Amino acid sequence: MPDLLTIQGLTVRFGRRTAVDDLSLTIEDRGRVIGLFGQNGAGKSTLIRSMCGVINRYRGVISLHGGSIAYLPDAPFLYGHLRLDQCVALARQLWSDFDADVARRIFAELGLPDDLRVSQASKGMSEQIHLGLVLSRRCHMYVFDEPLAAVDPWTRDRLVQLIGEHRLPGSTALISTHLVAGLEDLFDEAIVVHDGALVLHEDVHAIAARGGLEARVKEVISADALAR
Repeated sequence: MPDLLTIQGLTVRFGRRTAVDDLSLTIEDRGRVIGLFGQNGAGKSTLIRSMCGVINRYRGVISLHGGSIAYLPDAPFLYGHLRLDQCVALARQLWSDFDADVARRIFAELGLPDDLRVSQASKGMSEQIHLGLVLSRRCHMYVFDEPLAAVDPWTRDRLVQLIGEHRLPGSTALISTHLVAGLEDLFDEAIVVHDGALVLHEDVHAIAARGGLEARVKEVISADALAR
């Protein structure tokens, strides 16, 4: 399989603190759903922001082999006064690969009216709006930073369903989360970072045959912590 993204020797420092330490990673172009796991402060968001070009001061090499990355940050990015139809119009201006018809279809399925203002949306509705806009980009890779945090189980399941149904067919999705329990069936691959280092990149189906994803994630994090 050809490579979709390669990272070689990535190191990111903020002052004296090293957030990502000499990390190398290859993601193949296989159209899979990849879970990026790690404790809070492990370096997941720094890794993602470097991959997506938000952070551009680092050592190492990051190479995206064709296409573009659609990025959903871990914080809302829409102004509260915007109506949903205005959010769609804004996305068309921001992203050349944005498909407004896909966005309208997603929001219609969710029962979200065009005149709904972002400030009127509940936490779960806001998550769905932001995710729907990002999923409406026609990209080879989608990167989601903690989209499943701080939402109720129903909303979490709905967000997972949206990612499965509406990303571009054949594309790769990378989902960062500190949640593991109950999500094993969602992922094809697991990446685990701890203290800024890559400690695991394995096929989830192989992991499941050896005791399960949650146990494996805890195992590699504990082993790395003891080794330091």
